[in-house]
Amino acid sequence: MEKIAHKFIQSYIQEKYFVSTAHRRSSVQIESPPWYYETIVWELDKKTGSNKKMILMADSGGYSEKALKEHFRICGELLKEE
Repeated sequence: MEKIAHKFIQSYIQEKYFVSTAHRRSSVQIESPPWYYETIVWELDKKTGSNKKMILMADSGGYSEKALKEHFRICGELLKEE
């Protein structure tokens, strides 16, 4: 069975957020391109270090360079909050 997602880049921001960008297969079979980059941000539970709640989701389409820029833009915004 083919994987539906591949890790692309992951970042932890000051032990408060986990930012993950994955290359995912679209669930819509007519989607073009069939693979896209999705970034999800979770707030971390300080006690356990596990994902507490999802706070943001961003779609970067099928372009790895755009996904990388979006990942770092989001990380930068989270750092500004501190």
